[in-house]
Amino acid sequence: MTAAPSSASLPLRTRLLALSQLLTSMVCIQFGSSLAKSIFPVFGTSGVVGLRVCLAAFMLVPFFRSWRFLSVHVLRLVIPYGLAMTGMNLCFYLALQHIPLGTTVTLEFIGPLVVAFVGSRKLSDIGWILLTVLGLALVLNPSASTKTDFAGVGFALMAALCWALYILFGQRVAGKVPGAHACALGMACGACVVFLPCFVPALIIGFSAPAMLGLGVLVAFCSSALPYSLEMLAMQNLNARDIGILSSLEPVCATVAGAVILHETPSLLQLCGILCVVAASAGIILSPSKPKQKAVPARDVPELPN
Repeated sequence: MTAAPSSASLPLRTRLLALSQLLTSMVCIQFGSSLAKSIFPVFGTSGVVGLRVCLAAFMLVPFFRSWRFLSVHVLRLVIPYGLAMTGMNLCFYLALQHIPLGTTVTLEFIGPLVVAFVGSRKLSDIGWILLTVLGLALVLNPSASTKTDFAGVGFALMAALCWALYILFGQRVAGKVPGAHACALGMACGACVVFLPCFVPALIIGFSAPAMLGLGVLVAFCSSALPYSLEMLAMQNLNARDIGILSSLEPVCATVAGAVILHETPSLLQLCGILCVVAASAGIILSPSKPKQKAVPARDVPELPN
């Protein structure tokens, strides 16, 4: 596949459309996460994960007709990718049971930041590491009146680990399986794992509460199916640098969604901490890369379903 064209050479209208598609995708993901947290009491955390993963697979695989790419070689690539994706979703939702959405996403963001730090040898990264540490210290805010929920923090850090694995496995898939089909088949692999223990019990509960089951369908659509489709469209007209800069806004979107939908208002110190993590992420992305390092085409890299 050919790399995405330079976004600077594209018409302004095309560039703005791609940027709006990516921003809409981020908003949808955080709205879906907020909605998912609201139905935890009905289906439980594992049930919501089952609904999201399985229903999203039912939507994505037929939409992209991804069965055409099935082979033993492809499965060897997408199975680890799909398991990392599913583990990330499970740990993310388990963390949401204990700590606010904005805090969860900020802690989870450590995963891609660590991958970026490890892959770089620039002296300036030391400053971004220190800024990240400062931001996390403010987010956890041990001096606040409410005690830190270490269970929630632990699950969020496990989600961060899964996110890092998701990126590493995604790099193995990139260029070998088209991005849309990698996402769909990876979701299908995860669905096979959670189908019996998570999806079927949630579906049984849903039969007696159809309105809640409808919300579960909406979670799958907003958190996976729609964002994936929008990201695939956006990545055709944006380079990796643009996507990375916008992705660094993820904790901010999560904080806003948590405040508006779940009424989870962060303290001033926590808000400053979130902004520090965002600034560190943007700083890494904006720093000059190694001249000999060949970038992976943006459109081939599977994106994150939070």
